[in-house]
Amino acid sequence: MRNPPRRWRTLVAAVLVAVLGALSLSACEQEVDLEPPRAQQGASLSADQAQRALDGLVAALDGDRRGAATALAAPSGAEVVGAAWDNAQALRLQDLAMRYVDTAAPPTAVERQRWGRTAVPVTVRLTFAYGGFDTDPAEVETRVALVPGDGSVRVAGFGGAGRTPLWLVEPLRVVRTAETLTVVAGPLGRYPRLTERAVTQVRRVLPRWRGPLVVEVPRTRAELDATLDAPADRYDEIAGVTTSVDGSTTRGAPVRVYLNPEVFADLSAAGAQVVASHEAVHVATGSSFTSVPTWLLEGFADYVALDDAGVPVDRAAAQALRQIRRDGPPDRLPTPADLDPTATGLGATYELAWLACRFLGQEYGTDRLVRLYGSVADGTPAAAAFRDVLGTTQGAFVGAWRADLRRLARVAG
Repeated sequence: MRNPPRRWRTLVAAVLVAVLGALSLSACEQEVDLEPPRAQQGASLSADQAQRALDGLVAALDGDRRGAATALAAPSGAEVVGAAWDNAQALRLQDLAMRYVDTAAPPTAVERQRWGRTAVPVTVRLTFAYGGFDTDPAEVETRVALVPGDGSVRVAGFGGAGRTPLWLVEPLRVVRTAETLTVVAGPLGRYPRLTERAVTQVRRVLPRWRGPLVVEVPRTRAELDATLDAPADRYDEIAGVTTSVDGSTTRGAPVRVYLNPEVFADLSAAGAQVVASHEAVHVATGSSFTSVPTWLLEGFADYVALDDAGVPVDRAAAQALRQIRRDGPPDRLPTPADLDPTATGLGATYELAWLACRFLGQEYGTDRLVRLYGSVADGTPAAAAFRDVLGTTQGAFVGAWRADLRRLARVAG
């Protein structure tokens, strides 16, 4: 049994705030150590019993009879197990497997009320893939609540620790096209249109990209936190997160865009599309698996997302331009610390990242900006890429960019 600390990355970026109807952030990558659950002593469920119950559940979810799945549920779990079966069919789950790892932490008081006092949560290594979209399966650790008794072990529920895939906890609405999969816990609303439009938008700048794009929308922010195994307040103001399903940086791991419905509810139509397209850029460029300076990663995503949005620069960069008029232009490009989700003035800093990429596009053309990004994503240091692709130095670029910022601040003022 191997239980190393899991490392995960999530993307954090501000997406043009005041202009588009509401403050919105979209997320990008930062590593965090997560300790695995520790085994508890005195569990009333053996490993063999737990694994047999999990094998039975997998077979039922893979099967063609909903009743076979709900028959394995404890009374408190019938609804959620039935929903999991429905979701498995809609998502065309493949490579489904559940392997018992250990007895998990005891249930909380709320969980005991929901699952029953005799429920035993176990840590499970869950493997699954969305048919037609994932080339390799995802593998995550989550919890399954099992209820032993009367010679059988039944399923009471899922989640509460580790990453909990949305398909295990909510009835979902699924819209599938040849290139997109939109998965929503709640009313579909505008989400499928945003997803499809995001692919079209990204192709304006990256015409070779053909998807796929998978977007998942939890019902609540708390469900988003559970899906990403994130601290409760991490994504309170975050509109979108692009990351691998398992949080790994291993190429080939399935990647999703996760949207925060509580932030999206306040976004205008234009703002919502910018966020969706911004996150689609991260999927198209494989940013979950590359190391790109954050200013370039986020500025480029906004550059693509705003390519035909029709938002004037004085509105799209309103916070940054106010800051420049007050303090003067920055003397350097934004650093990872400047773009950390806990940093102050994050919206203005992300606008500066966009303005840097906007200036690159104006001075050198979109094709060379794309080449610059690709070169850095392939491992070329940014300073070398500026020289090789653009024929200039990063320092010279920063100087010219600062002059452009002064001009924009005067014009917009």
